[in-house]
Amino acid sequence: MKSMFKVLSFCVVLGPLFGGGTLGAAEVVKTFDFVVDAWHEIEETDGPVALHRIRIDRKEGRLTKSTLARPYNQSYLEPVRFQLEYSNGSTEKWRARVTVRWRDEEGRIIDGFSANEVMGKKSAHKVAQASVATLKYGLERAKTLEVEVRFEP
Repeated sequence: MKSMFKVLSFCVVLGPLFGGGTLGAAEVVKTFDFVVDAWHEIEETDGPVALHRIRIDRKEGRLTKSTLARPYNQSYLEPVRFQLEYSNGSTEKWRARVTVRWRDEEGRIIDGFSANEVMGKKSAHKVAQASVATLKYGLERAKTLEVEVRFEP
């Protein structure tokens, strides 16, 4: 009986870490036509957090870690910036895991970006952003933009 209690205790403590996830977590997955320099409306709300819109835009001459890491490939790279507009009416910060992918016409992933963001408390229409370098060829071939955001207090 003691061993059964230990197993149940183990499952209760570690279950959320490996299985069902955290209470209060929300996940939003949206797909859009791939258009650079245009806002894509998300308009999803869970509790005090609202995800409004997202965009990818080109930034000429902008330095990123990836362009610095590959200095001889500049003619093939295009610096882009991801921007996610959100609101958080809560009195506490929320954490978000943002994953953005763009796909070709056959649905294959060309490139993407994934990051952890903190959604500040009592924030109205704030913008979380990050810049990366991607292949120019991939931007030309992209047909679909896929956005996945998982957020929780």
